Amino acid sequence: MKKLSILIMLGGIAFAGCNKQLDDQPQSSTSQATYWATATDATNAVNNCYTRLGDVDNRIFISCATDDSYSWSDWPSDVRLVGNGSGSISTGTFANFWSNLYRMIATCNDVTGNIDRVTMDADLKARLKGEARFLRAYAYQQLIGLYGDVVFRDHTPAVGEFAIPRTPRATIAKWIVEELDAIAPALPISYGSSDQGRITRGAALALKARTLLYEGNYADAATAAKAVMDLGYYKIDANYNSLFNGTNKNSLELILTAGYVKSTKANSLATWVGGPSMGGWSQVLPLQSLVDAFECTDGKTIDQSTLYDPAHPFANRDPRLKMVVITPGDVLNGVTIDVTNKNGLDALGKNNASLTGYYYRKYVPADIDGNWDSNSYNDMVLMRYAEVLLIYAESKIELNQIDQSVYDAINLVRQRPGVNMPAVTAATAPTQEAMRELVRRERHVEFPMEDNRIFDIRRWKIAETVMPGVAHGILNNYDASRADYGKNIVIETRNFSNPRDYLWPVPQSEISVNSAALPNNTGW
Repeated sequence: MKKLSILIMLGGIAFAGCNKQLDDQPQSSTSQATYWATATDATNAVNNCYTRLGDVDNRIFISCATDDSYSWSDWPSDVRLVGNGSGSISTGTFANFWSNLYRMIATCNDVTGNIDRVTMDADLKARLKGEARFLRAYAYQQLIGLYGDVVFRDHTPAVGEFAIPRTPRATIAKWIVEELDAIAPALPISYGSSDQGRITRGAALALKARTLLYEGNYADAATAAKAVMDLGYYKIDANYNSLFNGTNKNSLELILTAGYVKSTKANSLATWVGGPSMGGWSQVLPLQSLVDAFECTDGKTIDQSTLYDPAHPFANRDPRLKMVVITPGDVLNGVTIDVTNKNGLDALGKNNASLTGYYYRKYVPADIDGNWDSNSYNDMVLMRYAEVLLIYAESKIELNQIDQSVYDAINLVRQRPGVNMPAVTAATAPTQEAMRELVRRERHVEFPMEDNRIFDIRRWKIAETVMPGVAHGILNNYDASRADYGKNIVIETRNFSNPRDYLWPVPQSEISVNSAALPNNTGW
């Protein structure tokens, strides 16, 4: 799937999502009894299923629940509380993700429960059903990864079905895989220009591969990822930043995106990610722990490479560092960003400027300033071919089936034009453990702000190591008036409770209407 602008351009009826989650049927100005009459009705209803896929005002902040990022404000997202371990079952982030994903499920259930009432072309009906079923499966994949066991319904509940206990995560994961297997044959590999943005066969196979990887089924994950590779359709793009800044929405690397259209349906990415020079509020900020994850240009980590110079920490580094993060003196959209100039517009802590000393370049639109949420048109990237390649590589590594195909898959990602990091070979990573460490680091530096990190640190069981303690920003070697002069800026002290924080809790908003969802996750 490429750009998803089609989700914005809804014609005809637009159903509202359920009021809480699965306990209300979607309503509309046209009754359910009369609406489902034509193929246009069916198409518009499926289009409506896409509308919650982006969820920018929540999704862009999820990185701040990891060791990658920090958010200084609790509005519009209180994810800061999740990141530092002080959240409760009433924390808004937990409720917002839960609610949005279940609203998506409700609209999809409305489609699958009613589309067979329409007399229409059989192939089109099968494809539309497949799109709705994919989006429902995607929502459940997100839910089980964040919350574990969750409320499950594959139909609109009848009166009396509102008290719904949770279904085990493994059961839902199995259902997701079966759904994706069932719908993949009805979905095309690609679309014509009038249907760009709809779910493709590659999206179904990629989501299957991701689900299997996250559930630890490495053999089947490798097979599913290889099926995407064997389509021969996707490829790594030569321009990494163009995938996120709005200039390359039809890239063949993009498999699943939530699309936006300038002046028609924009989003708030520039506001949340951009600094004051871009008219933004810099509310999603890179931490030092992310910056330190990028290798030097010799393919070694900063604690191993002779190329690393603490006096010039951003020199001789993986080029993706400056593709993802703005470091002092870098130029963004023609503006020089320098937090070390304490009197400047982007001075540390001034005028909504960065509190960590870094900004994200990734996701800042190419030709825009913030102006609240009225101008950003770049898409949210939800799955891309680089992920498929690294799913394949990681799965084969965990199976200890390390062959040339594994090296090739990793090298396609790390040797993207403009990146060209040293190739991984049996000589550079001679053991399974060395390959495991390498592919995990590759995922870390390739996917900041694409939501992969929160799932990765959980399934690798490293969250208890990387999350607690002091979160740092840039080294303050430029402002002697500060108490932290000569040290890395202290951003906050974080806590991580094991096992509690490996899963988000069922939120209070759900418990209030569905006490059958209790008991809550361990520790909540």
